[in-house]
Amino acid sequence: METVILASGSPRRRELLTRIGIPFKIEIPDFDESALLHGAEPAVVSAIAAKKVEIVAGRLDRESTKWVIGADTVVEIEGLLLGKPTGSAEAYEFLSLLSGKVHRVHTGIALLPDHDSQMIVRMCTTEVKFKSLSAAEIDFYHQSREWAGAAGAYRIQERGGLFVEWVKGSYSNVVGLPLETLYLMLTNAGYIF
Repeated sequence: METVILASGSPRRRELLTRIGIPFKIEIPDFDESALLHGAEPAVVSAIAAKKVEIVAGRLDRESTKWVIGADTVVEIEGLLLGKPTGSAEAYEFLSLLSGKVHRVHTGIALLPDHDSQMIVRMCTTEVKFKSLSAAEIDFYHQSREWAGAAGAYRIQERGGLFVEWVKGSYSNVVGLPLETLYLMLTNAGYIF
């Protein structure tokens, strides 16, 4: 298999690619996506993923620009987009907002097969239902600080999974990279597994 370039610093995305055995190298884009989330629609994640690929591809020489993948994830609830919490108070607010409700996790994925190809961009959406959380449960999770750096202030693959009643759609999307969507994008573009 060819090595892909992951335009992301996310440890979760690295773990997912490692689990499925795709060789990759990391190129972190210098880009602060948080400013774009304010007042945006869920599809903004696709634009952010494309921007990450654009930035990384712009730093590479022509021959190295192959299989560049970018992704961005956001949680949507009641018309609000929740990115990564900016601090402790916002994390607590996010957890309180998710309690007892269904929310949607949107991940935009962008793939640039090579320097001369057109970028392919997709968005995957998964619904997640949180149980009603007591103040003690919110405090327990909040104090773990697991929320730091996680869209919507939780990690389903860690302690955050304790509060999930059900998932409708791609589980790996909630972790941060919908593997089913990525597989189709890669194979349709000619990547050989």
